[in-house]
Amino acid sequence: MKNRKTIGIVIGRPDESFQRTFLKTVGREAFQYNMDVLVFSCMLRTGGYTDYQLGEAQIMELINYDLLDAMILVPDSLQLQPEFAGKIAAEIREKFDGIRVSIDLKEDGYKAFSCDDTAGIREVVEHLIEVHGCTDIAFMTGPATHPHSQNRLLGYQQAMENAGLTVDEKRVFYGDFWYEEGERVVAELLEGEKELPQAIACANDPMAVSICYALQRREIRVPEDILVTGFDCEAEPDDDEDFITSATRGIDLAAARAVRYIAEALDIRGKQHPLLRKSNLMLYQSCSCGKRFHFGKVLPDRREDAFFALYNFMQERLIMAKDLVDCLWEIDGYAMHAGEYDRMYLCLSPDWSKRDDEKQEVFTDRMMLALDTVCSQTKKEEDRVRLDCIFDAKDMIPAYHADRGEPKMFYFNMLHFGSHCFGYIVLEYSGEQCVFKKQYPFWVRKVNVALESLRRVYAVNDLYEAAQRKAVTDAMTGLYNRNGYNILLPDIVEKMAEDEQLCFMLCDNNGLKYINDTYGHLAGDDVICLSSSLLLNMSVNGAVREYNFRVGGDEYVKVAVGHFTRKDVAECTASMKAHIARINASHERNYPIYLAIGCQVYKKAEISSIDQVMTEVDALMYQDKQLLKKASGFNPVRKE
Repeated sequence: MKNRKTIGIVIGRPDESFQRTFLKTVGREAFQYNMDVLVFSCMLRTGGYTDYQLGEAQIMELINYDLLDAMILVPDSLQLQPEFAGKIAAEIREKFDGIRVSIDLKEDGYKAFSCDDTAGIREVVEHLIEVHGCTDIAFMTGPATHPHSQNRLLGYQQAMENAGLTVDEKRVFYGDFWYEEGERVVAELLEGEKELPQAIACANDPMAVSICYALQRREIRVPEDILVTGFDCEAEPDDDEDFITSATRGIDLAAARAVRYIAEALDIRGKQHPLLRKSNLMLYQSCSCGKRFHFGKVLPDRREDAFFALYNFMQERLIMAKDLVDCLWEIDGYAMHAGEYDRMYLCLSPDWSKRDDEKQEVFTDRMMLALDTVCSQTKKEEDRVRLDCIFDAKDMIPAYHADRGEPKMFYFNMLHFGSHCFGYIVLEYSGEQCVFKKQYPFWVRKVNVALESLRRVYAVNDLYEAAQRKAVTDAMTGLYNRNGYNILLPDIVEKMAEDEQLCFMLCDNNGLKYINDTYGHLAGDDVICLSSSLLLNMSVNGAVREYNFRVGGDEYVKVAVGHFTRKDVAECTASMKAHIARINASHERNYPIYLAIGCQVYKKAEISSIDQVMTEVDALMYQDKQLLKKASGFNPVRKE
């Protein structure tokens, strides 16, 4: 049973640095208050094809708000579709009455906690003023109406004013938070009345990079001729790429405050450590300071390297799987490449393999816990692949409700191909490092492709089997047709055990031509369907396998294999004739129904050929037909 409070988080691109720092801090703080965290994440940013974005967005249909005590939304990270974040915010407002928190952007009905971008930019600009003696600094912010743009512009203005420097509005430019506007800004500066400024401070790193490229194309050197700074850099620098002096956004402080606000609102007490604002400045070559902060030599993650290596044949091995169980074992074998985690759960909808022309729900009421495994450092359990472990979809994941001595963080990600949903995958974490590695989204995509490949194999097999059934099945009666008789009967005989017997029964409708000509073909079809139904519903006592065929217009064959006596066979034929007699006695039809029956029992050694059996039984059936005509008096003359 759920025995602790739970925070739900809706976030996009959780593998990126800003989000990773945020989630790590939320986990650390929530665990101090003995709270669980459920993270519902979309992997993709804006771009890609629409169906895939729709598939990612379906994660919202999984959330059971009744199980949550608080919700945190990180709207700026949800860049799947236009206004997607706004729709999610509205959905949570409508469905969830608990504590709602928004990170980094204000939303109606949410308590907002934001990074102090104003202080962060102020620190960068103060560095240019105090360390480099800059007095003429241009500033490039984002779109004029964006809250981040306004807050970062304010930090620039405050730093300039605190230093007694005048803010020249002609030195302020609005960009796009991306790489497209640097050329325009540099061109405007060069065409202006003043000389180039001593420095250009930018509201984020991509715009700073675009400024550096524009300057380079004009042979203006950075930092020798002009200094350039950015903002919102990654907290985990890459030695091969870092050049721009920048600052991280300090999301850890906002995240900690958000969790403490939730804990206070839920009246939860926990051990707290002081929240101190630290310097987020990251000094690199673009301001000539080089790298001031040394993070220590980070050893390469060999599993990450192995995942992206040419000799990783995970995709090929998964696609080669012959069925779902085989595929799940292959996924388990490559689970080590998903990163570090306590446990992994792969949950599938029972109808995950439905074809595109069949209606499919995103999540069925019951879900299948198909894979329950651990990372490679832990001994794995034998029954980790299961197709019979079914749970209520409202529970989201059974492990969440288990009695546990410690709180956990669960990451939920969609398993889908385009908009077709397979289910979802969950990573369970505890401790400080409750974030997954950068290769995990790529790992999930490989699993998605494998499941889609298998789904298509199943669809092709279904179509092939349907075509085979159609080729050997009579459309009107559902019995095997003559083609099925020719194909199946030799195999039936071949697979008989030596101690088994075969009952071969041949049936024929009396007067079907007369009924067709006199009462119409619908009446004739009725006779055929009723006779076929009789064959299907009457069994030989002791038979273990039975097959029913329509081998001609009004001729049928029943083949039974098993251990029975001639008395058992006689009782079956007598029951068939008695049933027909009751139908005729009811006088529900204007025409009588008669079925001549011939049958014989054979041991396998007595069957020299199928034709031999048919010839012998046909003679017996003809004898019964003559007796039936004499007994019933139904011997119509063929109508000309």
